[in-house]
Amino acid sequence: MYQQIIEIDSAESNISCPICQQAVVDWTQEQYIQPCEHTLFIAMDLGFEFVSDRFEEKMSRSVDQIHDDEAANIYEEIQKVDFEHAILVRSELGVENMYRYTGFAV
Repeated sequence: MYQQIIEIDSAESNISCPICQQAVVDWTQEQYIQPCEHTLFIAMDLGFEFVSDRFEEKMSRSVDQIHDDEAANIYEEIQKVDFEHAILVRSELGVENMYRYTGFAV
Protein backbone atom coordinates (compact mmCIF):
# COMPACT_ATOMS: atom_id res chain seq x y z
CA MET A 1 0.00 0.00 0.00
CA TYR A 2 2.55 2.61 1.09
CA GLN A 3 5.82 3.00 -0.76
CA GLN A 4 7.44 4.28 2.43
CA ILE A 5 6.48 4.56 6.11
CA ILE A 6 8.27 7.19 8.18
CA GLU A 7 8.13 6.88 11.97
CA ILE A 8 8.36 9.95 14.25
CA ASP A 9 8.86 9.19 17.94
CA SER A 10 8.01 12.63 19.34
CA ALA A 11 4.53 14.06 19.75
CA GLU A 12 5.98 17.60 19.62
CA SER A 13 7.70 17.19 16.25
CA ASN A 14 6.37 19.09 13.26
CA ILE A 15 5.44 17.00 10.23
CA SER A 16 6.73 18.17 6.86
CA CYS A 17 5.72 16.95 3.44
CA PRO A 18 8.46 14.63 2.16
CA ILE A 19 7.78 15.91 -1.38
CA CYS A 20 7.73 19.73 -1.05
CA GLN A 21 9.00 20.13 2.57
CA GLN A 22 6.04 22.32 3.67
CA ALA A 23 5.21 21.92 7.37
CA VAL A 24 1.72 20.39 7.29
CA VAL A 25 1.60 19.99 11.08
CA ASP A 26 3.35 22.97 12.65
CA TRP A 27 2.95 23.34 16.41
CA THR A 28 4.21 26.96 16.36
CA GLN A 29 1.09 28.07 14.44
CA GLU A 30 -2.38 28.69 15.90
CA GLN A 31 -3.84 26.83 12.91
CA TYR A 32 -1.31 24.00 13.25
CA ILE A 33 -2.71 21.90 10.35
CA GLN A 34 -1.66 23.36 6.98
CA PRO A 35 -2.07 20.69 4.25
CA CYS A 36 -0.08 21.10 1.05
CA GLU A 37 -1.15 19.85 -2.38
CA HIS A 38 0.50 16.48 -1.68
CA THR A 39 -1.36 15.84 1.60
CA LEU A 40 -3.83 12.97 1.28
CA PHE A 41 -5.02 12.97 4.88
CA ILE A 42 -4.15 13.87 8.44
CA ALA A 43 -5.71 11.54 10.97
CA MET A 44 -5.38 10.27 14.50
CA ASP A 45 -6.54 7.02 16.01
CA LEU A 46 -9.53 9.09 17.16
CA GLY A 47 -10.58 10.25 13.68
CA PHE A 48 -9.69 12.33 10.63
CA GLU A 49 -8.52 15.93 10.92
CA PHE A 50 -8.16 16.48 7.15
CA VAL A 51 -9.00 14.36 4.10
CA SER A 52 -8.30 15.42 0.52
CA ASP A 53 -11.03 14.88 -2.06
CA ARG A 54 -8.78 12.60 -4.09
CA PHE A 55 -8.17 10.32 -1.10
CA GLU A 56 -11.79 10.28 0.06
CA GLU A 57 -12.96 9.31 -3.45
CA LYS A 58 -10.95 6.08 -3.12
CA MET A 59 -12.15 5.22 0.39
CA SER A 60 -14.61 2.34 0.75
CA ARG A 61 -16.54 4.31 3.40
CA SER A 62 -17.02 8.03 3.89
CA VAL A 63 -15.30 9.87 6.73
CA ASP A 64 -18.72 10.40 8.35
CA GLN A 65 -19.43 6.65 8.24
CA ILE A 66 -16.06 5.90 9.81
CA HIS A 67 -16.54 8.53 12.54
CA ASP A 68 -20.01 7.13 13.30
CA ASP A 69 -18.63 3.60 13.68
CA GLU A 70 -17.32 3.29 17.25
CA ALA A 71 -15.47 0.09 16.33
CA ALA A 72 -13.66 1.68 13.36
CA ASN A 73 -9.87 1.51 13.30
CA ILE A 74 -8.47 4.56 11.48
CA TYR A 75 -5.15 2.87 10.68
CA GLU A 76 -6.95 -0.09 9.09
CA GLU A 77 -9.22 2.27 7.13
CA ILE A 78 -6.30 4.19 5.60
CA GLN A 79 -4.50 0.93 4.81
CA LYS A 80 -7.48 -0.21 2.70
CA VAL A 81 -7.11 2.69 0.26
CA ASP A 82 -4.95 1.88 -2.75
CA PHE A 83 -2.98 5.00 -3.65
CA GLU A 84 0.07 4.62 -5.86
CA HIS A 85 3.44 5.80 -4.47
CA ALA A 86 1.90 7.05 -1.22
CA ILE A 87 4.08 7.88 1.78
CA LEU A 88 2.77 7.48 5.33
CA VAL A 89 4.16 9.40 8.28
CA ARG A 90 3.22 7.86 11.63
CA SER A 91 3.92 10.01 14.69
CA GLU A 92 3.27 9.42 18.35
CA LEU A 93 0.53 11.47 20.03
CA GLY A 94 2.10 11.41 23.48
CA VAL A 95 -0.47 8.89 24.74
CA GLU A 96 0.51 5.23 24.80
CA ASN A 97 -0.43 3.40 21.60
CA MET A 98 -2.03 6.48 20.01
CA TYR A 99 -0.73 7.90 16.73
CA ARG A 100 -1.23 10.60 14.10
CA TYR A 101 -1.13 9.38 10.51
CA THR A 102 -0.30 11.72 7.65
CA GLY A 103 -0.41 10.53 4.05
CA PHE A 104 1.28 12.11 1.04
CA ALA A 105 1.43 11.47 -2.70
CA VAL A 106 2.32 13.40 -5.86
